[in-house]
Amino acid sequence: MKQNIYSLKQAFEVKDLDQKERKVQIYLSKFDSIDSDFDIIRKGAFTKSLQERGPQSSSNRKIAFLRHHDWEQQIGKFLELTEDDYGLLAVGQLGRSTAGEDAFKDYEDGIIKEHSIGFQYIKDKMTLVEDKSLPSGGYYDITELKLYEGSAVTFGANEDTPVIDVKGEQKTELLEKLKNELNVCIKALSNGKGSDERLHGIEMKVKRITAQLIVLAGKESDSIVHSIPEEPQTSTEEVKWVQVLNQLDTKAETYSDYPQKAKDNAKRGIRLNEDVGNKCSTQTGKIRASQISSGAGLSLDTIKRTFSFLSRARTYYKPSDEKACGTISYLLWGGDAMLSWTERKIAQIEGE
Repeated sequence: MKQNIYSLKQAFEVKDLDQKERKVQIYLSKFDSIDSDFDIIRKGAFTKSLQERGPQSSSNRKIAFLRHHDWEQQIGKFLELTEDDYGLLAVGQLGRSTAGEDAFKDYEDGIIKEHSIGFQYIKDKMTLVEDKSLPSGGYYDITELKLYEGSAVTFGANEDTPVIDVKGEQKTELLEKLKNELNVCIKALSNGKGSDERLHGIEMKVKRITAQLIVLAGKESDSIVHSIPEEPQTSTEEVKWVQVLNQLDTKAETYSDYPQKAKDNAKRGIRLNEDVGNKCSTQTGKIRASQISSGAGLSLDTIKRTFSFLSRARTYYKPSDEKACGTISYLLWGGDAMLSWTERKIAQIEGE
């Protein structure tokens, strides 16, 4: 029996994006279709929630427009929420916060294609229907849910579903779909727009897509990611992503004249991070450290992101404490030497 606790459910459609008004039209849920949770949501299931907490209600706690179901990341507000014959249709307006700006760029670049709802089941508004043709033995017919929020997600809840059983024409179709999604992500990364968090999210989506391509196409999928060779000194996964980003940077003019001290700081940060079990950095930080320590060319956008991070992280740098994550993270990005160089380089380039 399903519990009446906070739950998540996924939908897949972006109908329209009005770039001037920063409005997006999306479906948050689909009616009359058995979903991956073996539920069928019926038209009318959201009526009470929309009356009580919808955009036109008088509630102070309206249905929220979030990113990844994170209540700390409200990306805008819903202007309209309506039930049509297809599903729950929403018109949302994206805000001007960092989270809102990142989401707007992700809609523009085609990164966001999926949405999900946060809701609560209502025990007496759901009926178990037996159906022996389903793996679950049946499904729940749902006539009412308590809706709390709708979220834009970079990748959906079923992202890890195995694709091994996909064959023939389905395999070709899925392979083409994943390749197209990968190209969209690579284009967005090469543009370098948005916060570090946005770019990190896109990097993670690229990794997920690549993992699926490897399952589908075996070694052939390596050619999709620029035929990147492996290097012995680090893991296959990390080398692949360092070189992916290096190749993305080569699409723009790059700069590698940062001081040896910055490279040494990054190498030291890598060593110190290994000493504490690699707990003091995100994947983005590890990638940046590998780029800097190897003297890779960095695009202007990457230089700006590096300066932005170091400017914030300088506060937590304690040279006397080499086990502090603040110290290690700062060194991974090149430390004081890189901070000074990025500031000068930005001024030099933009002053030309």
